Amino acid sequence: MSGSTDNLSDADQPADSVPRSPSPFDPAVASGSHWIGWCCLIGVVAVAWACSGIFVVGADEAAVVRVFGRAERTSDGAVLLRSGGLYFHLPWPITQIDRVRINEVRTVTIGSSRSSELDGGQPFLQALDASRQSQLLSGDKNVLDVQLNVSYRIASDRVGDWLFGSATGERQLELLASSVLADVVLRSGVDFVHTLGHNEIRQAVYRRLDELAKKDALGVEIEDVTIAGVTPPIRVKADFVDVMNARADRETYVNRARDYESQRESAAKAEAAKLQNEAQSYSRRKVDLARAEAESFNRLIDQFVAVSEEASASYAEVRQRALRREFIDTLEEVLQKVDAKVFLDSGKQVDITLQRNPNGP
Repeated sequence: MSGSTDNLSDADQPADSVPRSPSPFDPAVASGSHWIGWCCLIGVVAVAWACSGIFVVGADEAAVVRVFGRAERTSDGAVLLRSGGLYFHLPWPITQIDRVRINEVRTVTIGSSRSSELDGGQPFLQALDASRQSQLLSGDKNVLDVQLNVSYRIASDRVGDWLFGSATGERQLELLASSVLADVVLRSGVDFVHTLGHNEIRQAVYRRLDELAKKDALGVEIEDVTIAGVTPPIRVKADFVDVMNARADRETYVNRARDYESQRESAAKAEAAKLQNEAQSYSRRKVDLARAEAESFNRLIDQFVAVSEEASASYAEVRQRALRREFIDTLEEVLQKVDAKVFLDSGKQVDITLQRNPNGP
């Protein structure tokens, strides 16, 4: 019996004795597969988590790295800024990256940009948002709608104040600008605020706002302040228009008067310059003539002296003969131009003989 049993073929053996491949539903096999899958999943998650520590900073950005909520700082205590580039740090949530645009100029508007005209379909009395309130009281108790634009950027040396000082830095800047504008307008008259003093108001608001922004550590640098518009309330707009027209007429008349004044002043200056030039020319001519006559007289005196030294006559005799000769020449010249008759008394003897040479016959 035993021998016959050993000679049985494999096909004739019982089914339980045939070796089988492991089934995927086998608990041992399934447990091993789950373990491998979990390991792969954990590895992928770990790699992805590690890769989250890679971050890119744009060319126009600066980044601040916070590790466990504490910002990285330089040796002197300032917040460390990372410029544009590719960086790696500890993954999130250990590390947090705050990106800011240092060179970006931002604008905050104080006051409403709405027109003071009412739309036809809107009621006359409307609820106005307090955050957009633009009506300000001037120093002479007048109400004006003022809109102000504040241009600012994040200061590179005070990034920490902007990021960690307050969660509403821009809102604080808006409230601060509103208070400064209200204070400046309250110190000014309505004409100054409405038309005349825009540049002075802008400069005053800029200086005061920049000072308070640094004092309150907002982390911003004020670039510029512009007054976008100043309009009166609708009820008194017509009166403001009349005042503006009257002021424009006054400026027109003043400019015309100044033009006339300038023309008259220019004409007077030209006339004065002309008279002065003529007087100077006349003065020079008279001075030159007097100098010429003086030089001629000096030469004549020198001639008298020279003749008196050469001749045996005295200086007085030479001078007397010269004067007589000059008198005769002058009288001859005058008598040639006289066209008249001379009546003489026949009872008296008159000698009308003219001698050119006193020493002659």
